[in-house]
Amino acid sequence: MATKQDLIITTTASEAETSAFPSITGITIDATEPEDTSTRYLFKADGNWQYYDTTNNIWADADTQAITAASVMSEGNTKAEINALTSAAFADWTGSNVNVAVARQTTGTNQPTINSITVAGEAGAQQTTKTIQHETITLNQHAVEILDIAVETETANGGTVQVMASIQDEGGTWSEYQTYTDYVTSPAAAAKAIKFKSVLNAPNVGVSVATIKNISIKHRADNVAVFSEGTGVCLTQTHNYVNNITRAHLMVKHPVVPDTEITAEIALRQPPTSVTGEVLGDGTGTQQTVTLANTEKLASHGFNLYFDGNQQNAASYSYSPSDGQVTFTAPEGVSITADYIYGWEDETFVSMTHDTEYPDKDDNTLVDDQFDYIAVSDDDPTGTVCTVRVSLKQLTGSVRNEALGIGSGAQQSFKLAHHAKSESIVVLPAEATWKYKDNTDVLQVTAPQGQAISVSYDWAARPNYLESLACIFNE
Repeated sequence: MATKQDLIITTTASEAETSAFPSITGITIDATEPEDTSTRYLFKADGNWQYYDTTNNIWADADTQAITAASVMSEGNTKAEINALTSAAFADWTGSNVNVAVARQTTGTNQPTINSITVAGEAGAQQTTKTIQHETITLNQHAVEILDIAVETETANGGTVQVMASIQDEGGTWSEYQTYTDYVTSPAAAAKAIKFKSVLNAPNVGVSVATIKNISIKHRADNVAVFSEGTGVCLTQTHNYVNNITRAHLMVKHPVVPDTEITAEIALRQPPTSVTGEVLGDGTGTQQTVTLANTEKLASHGFNLYFDGNQQNAASYSYSPSDGQVTFTAPEGVSITADYIYGWEDETFVSMTHDTEYPDKDDNTLVDDQFDYIAVSDDDPTGTVCTVRVSLKQLTGSVRNEALGIGSGAQQSFKLAHHAKSESIVVLPAEATWKYKDNTDVLQVTAPQGQAISVSYDWAARPNYLESLACIFNE
């Protein structure tokens, strides 16, 4: 059996931090090496990858710093060699961040396992605060908008977790670390990359809990945000569910966006039939026209013609799905067969009935719209093949001469009922000055005292999107 190797390397998230140790007393490797397997280890303490030279009792740089599984197997130490080292071998490691590279090799069916690698040190002063530098997350080649950052922590008994972030701008410059929520803004902050730093504080030793469990970031896939008016459509994949579907319940989760409409449709149909290897006859050496055995609702795709089992180029014959006729010229005596699909129906969508709308229990910026479909008559579509279509429509309109209030000679703020197209806004009286806040739909107006303030504008809803959808089907 061929030799198989793999390489495991710690990251900044899993490296051993020894700043709290007055001295390192040893490294303990808990691993198993069944028959026909072996493991080797290299270490890096804020420097180069090294192995322990057991002849001269010193740490020496590995010849290959761009390490591979093969190089670690060649230069690395065994588990027994590392476990045998005493504190004298680690005198220069105190305060370092220790990383490990492990190469595993097998020449049989058994696999070596690494249960743990522990860096042990003498007890020093109690450490109640720890800073974790997380790996950099690349978002895009160009700066893209950050839509949301979600942080999941666990704290108890006085423990705290502070998460900070730094972003890289279009020019490659990194910002100073600041609270991660400072980058969830409107308008959105843009970044090419982001990195996080967590400060964990557990003041009551043995009691306090401070854990960072998860950090996730939602961002645009590119640097183009399209806000054109219209209707967005989400079409699910088509599946054959085998059992005949007569009822469906759809749940659609989306943000709360004023002046938008969500509608849903369902398409149900019976599955087509695939025919494989239907015999059309034998070749005569002259042109022949043969009609397929099944001609009802033939599909235009999926047709293949064979001479003695050899598939023919589609350009060498003609196939008519309207009447099932196949015209070809085959050598005399060859067996002619065909594959095709019949009983094919186009998708016909029918509306689903809006049931109700529920606030999302985990996020008050989202709602769950629910829709139902029930086939109640023989004419209502049913079938095993199903797809669902959800439409998100941005409504538009115009407001003319809407009264806002009376001028006071000072700036006043008015919340508009719709998301205005700023270029269309007209404010009266004409001598008034105004400013429109696009992200909040607030119009700030300074008008002479006693003058009536009114506004006219065209509006279009902000785009909506689907956070998720799920559909339950019943017979």
